[in-house]
Amino acid sequence: MSAQPNLPQRSPVGKWGPPPRGIFLNVLGALVEPGPAGKFKSIGTAAFYEGVLDSLFRATQAGWHLYLIGNVDSVAFGKQTQAQWDKFRSGLVSRLKSEGIPVKRDYTCTNHPEGVRGQDRDSVYYLPGTGAMHHAAQAEGISLSLSWVVGDSTPGLVAGWRAGCSTAGVRTGTGLKDATFQVDPDMTAESAASAINWIARDQTVLRRTA
Repeated sequence: MSAQPNLPQRSPVGKWGPPPRGIFLNVLGALVEPGPAGKFKSIGTAAFYEGVLDSLFRATQAGWHLYLIGNVDSVAFGKQTQAQWDKFRSGLVSRLKSEGIPVKRDYTCTNHPEGVRGQDRDSVYYLPGTGAMHHAAQAEGISLSLSWVVGDSTPGLVAGWRAGCSTAGVRTGTGLKDATFQVDPDMTAESAASAINWIARDQTVLRRTA
């Protein structure tokens, strides 16, 4: 009996294989506990929500691409600085890497049209804009219809819905109580860990591409 050939890591047109899929995860409120008034703490004192690192490790090992998203309004409106966020973000990515969790791209946004000077710019990555999802689809060829947005606030979930992704709302952080938009997530979970564990068990990996 001949051995079965290995499945390709990516799905070229007209071939069988696991389609690239993404998890777009809100940083403050789903991955890391925010500080008072939505501020972020130093990366050395930041607390990850229970179980989320283990769930992300399993998901990325299973082939899911991890993308970081979120509106960092504390920087946009001058409560914290861009330099502080850059230091936090660099430390966050390094911490995830040390846990065996590669971050494919960081789409967090520190700008707002009505923000303080230097941050008062429009950005396609400001949620509920869909720039993060569409850029990831163009850059990595991920299937948005097979991808998920996991977050605690409504703008991210609205962005996911508009981009054609599935959405998972979590009860940590704002717990979807920001009421910026009316949303009906495909899934509601107690935490990002619970949502990602369920998502990573999805066995939809063989799909014929057009």
